[in-house]
This record gives sequence, structure tokens and C-alpha cells, in this order.
Amino acid sequence: MKRIVFILFIIVNCQLSIVNFACAQGETFTERLQQPVAGKGTVVLRHDAQINALVNGTARLATTTSTSRPVTLAGRTDTLTALATTDSLLLTPTRKVRMNGFRVQVYAGGNSRDAKHRAQQMEALVHTHFPEQSVYTRFVSPRWICHVGDFQTREEAIELLTEMRKIPGFSEAITVRCKINAYVYE
Repeated sequence: MKRIVFILFIIVNCQLSIVNFACAQGETFTERLQQPVAGKGTVVLRHDAQINALVNGTARLATTTSTSRPVTLAGRTDTLTALATTDSLLLTPTRKVRMNGFRVQVYAGGNSRDAKHRAQQMEALVHTHFPEQSVYTRFVSPRWICHVGDFQTREEAIELLTEMRKIPGFSEAITVRCKINAYVYE
């Protein structure tokens, strides 16, 4: 939510000066922002093409859509999470890290064999309907749980949850805050 407010602040207060400065340099604001600066780390943006059009002042891009992927940055000792499009972002992950995020919980049972079997059935059901999602079935005392996905924001998890609830068998799914697997791009 803070990222959205920050982006809106930039758009409302600085759009004209940013567009004029970027045009004078022959590059867009988002391109300039992503240029590496020695000793200051790296910034990578992940955002929709419509946001790109608003920030850079190119209204014709507002109707273009692009797919996006989660990006985590490690510039120095601190880790920065930002927004970026896959069209302008061609980085390869350097390492996998654990960080706070969200997953969709599709099953939470007891500590019996039946609960383990049911958790494994839910895992198979998720793989059938959402093969691109990561599924984590494990025993967390005192129960068997089945989680789906690695999402940095609750909004991303809710998107999957909405799709899941359209399918019979996922009516009790909820979003949960937990540690997720993310990839660092340097």
C-alpha cells in the first residue's frame, strides 16, 4: 500500500517536471531511475504498463498490458522491494532468500493420518488447477497444512484466492502471512 501511495505522490506532484527532465535526456524517468549508481545500490521497478505511461507521460501505452513478476533487490546490506515490468526487466536471479510475504492456505487439518492424506489430496488438486503455483504441504505441530504460492503482497495472494474460490474444493481457502521464497536480482 505504501508503494502505491508513493507512486501516486510522484505522479501527482512531479509528473510534469519528470517528463520534461526525462525528455531532455532522451530517456524515460523509469529508465533513468533504474540506472546503476556506484556505491548506492540498484533499483529495479515492477509495475503495470499503465503506471509506466502515467509516470513517463506516454498516454498511448495506457492501453497496453504486460505480465509482471515479483522482484526483490539487494543493493547493499538492505533489501528493497519495488515494482517493475518484465518488458524492460531482463535480469536473472542470483540467489533465493526467505522473506515475509503471503500464501493461500487451502487446507489446515489435525495431526492424524487422515489429515495428512487430505492435505496431500489438496496438493494434488492445486497442481491440477494451478500447475504454475508452488505448493507447500507439511506438518506444523499440531496440524497438517497446505499452502500455495509465494506472494510479496496480500493483493497478489488475494488474486489467486479469488480464482481458487471459483473452483469447487477451495471454498475454505484463506490468505496467510508467512515466510516465502523469493529470488534476489542484483
